Amino acid sequence: MQPDKQTTSRQQHTDPRRWGMPRHCWVGLAVVCFVIGLAGIVLPLLPATDFFLLAVICASRGSVRFERWIRANALAGPMIRAWEEERAIPGAAKITAVISMVLSLSLLYWHIGTHWSFWVTVVILVCVAGFLLSRPSPRRDRPDSGV
Repeated sequence: MQPDKQTTSRQQHTDPRRWGMPRHCWVGLAVVCFVIGLAGIVLPLLPATDFFLLAVICASRGSVRFERWIRANALAGPMIRAWEEERAIPGAAKITAVISMVLSLSLLYWHIGTHWSFWVTVVILVCVAGFLLSRPSPRRDRPDSGV
């Protein structure tokens, strides 16, 4: 009896060998991303959620146990769940990000003035801020959620 095509493609998609790197490389990359994500919680210019999501992706290719641990982690888990389930960003993270962008632009202006690179940075950061602010807050952060 031949396996069905869906099972075969699922196995190929999750098989770490398909991606050309040994498992320990995926786990190492997951650890690096997780540590950078932890730093991103306290450092305003590093996006914590992005690095936590990368850590989960890398861990899923190298160690299912490590992936489960990241998802269960008190710091990373809620951010990952909010993004995966609702494509939502917590309000505090939005505020911190926008304030960091304004401070970064202020420092950049102070150092280089209105050089063309300043205006390119302004356009990029305005687009990023617009994206962040357009994302909903997780249900548990909303006052009308009843949770």
